[in-house]
Amino acid sequence: MKVITIVEDGERARSVYVRADGDVTVFDRDRKFRFRTDVAGAETTWQILERVVPAIVHAETASLKIEALADRCRTGWRPGYPDEIDRDIPQRTLRRARFGIDLIRYPDDEEFYSPATILMGIETGTGPSTSLVGKSHGTVCVTGEILWIDAAREWAVCEDGFWWTPAEE
Repeated sequence: MKVITIVEDGERARSVYVRADGDVTVFDRDRKFRFRTDVAGAETTWQILERVVPAIVHAETASLKIEALADRCRTGWRPGYPDEIDRDIPQRTLRRARFGIDLIRYPDDEEFYSPATILMGIETGTGPSTSLVGKSHGTVCVTGEILWIDAAREWAVCEDGFWWTPAEE
């Protein structure tokens, strides 16, 4: 793993963690976002940065749009169909969605942390899992942390995109 830290004016620090498999995590103040990119063949720090920086810009833009969508949903807006959601926000369908808690992401001390709530289910209609935050094993997929979920649980805005969660037929 490579860790790249950028310090501005001696106050603000950003850290970029790049794993050999292309999993990238960016920490910037109180924000954190993850994505995957191709880093195959990049060996030096500069080669890695050349591959990672455009992906960081794209992932940060998507992350900001996801947060704006969650804020819009908090005001009472409800999407009715996929075309109402910005194209830069990944949309996927999760069947048999169930709540879960990501205990690995947070320590056991409840006094300081609350565990992240996630959704688990079977991703359909997109081929292999496209979850950027979660992991996929076969057809089971785990979303990123839930930012906002519909009261009827028909959809959820998670840190890795918008998830349609249709009721079982």
